[in-house]
Amino acid sequence: MKLLGALGILVMGLLAAFVIANWSVLIMPVEVSLLVATINAPAGIILLGATTLLLVLLGAYTLTLHTSTLLEARRHAKELREQRLLADQAEASRFTELNAAMQKEFAELRAAMQQTTAESVNSLAAAIGEVEDKLDRSLGERRA
Repeated sequence: MKLLGALGILVMGLLAAFVIANWSVLIMPVEVSLLVATINAPAGIILLGATTLLLVLLGAYTLTLHTSTLLEARRHAKELREQRLLADQAEASRFTELNAAMQKEFAELRAAMQQTTAESVNSLAAAIGEVEDKLDRSLGERRA
C-alpha cells in the first residue's frame, strides 16, 4: 500500500476514535443556522455527515479518474499493437523487396559470369589453337 493511502486510513481511524470518544457531545442538539432559518439539531452529526458525504464524493471522483486512466492506457496499448503490426508488415515487405532485388542481382551476376567464362574459354581455345599451329609449323619445318 502506498504511503498516502496508509496515511489516509490512519487519519480516518483517528477520526473514528474521536467520534466514538465524543459521541455524547456530538449528538447534543444545538441551534444551527441554515442562513434562512434556525433549527435545533446535533451539529456534530451534521458535520460528520458532511465529512462522510465529501469522502464518498472524493472516492467516486478517484474511482472515475482511475477508470478513465485505465481505459486510456488500454486504448494506447491497442494503438501500439496496431502500429507494431504495421511496422512488422512494412519490415516483411522490405525483406521481400530485398530478396527480389538480391535474386535479380544474383541472376545478373550469374549471366555476367557465364559470359565472362564463355569469353575466357573462347580466348583460351584460340590461344591453344595458335600454340598448336605454331607447334605444328615448328615441327613441320624441322622435319623438312
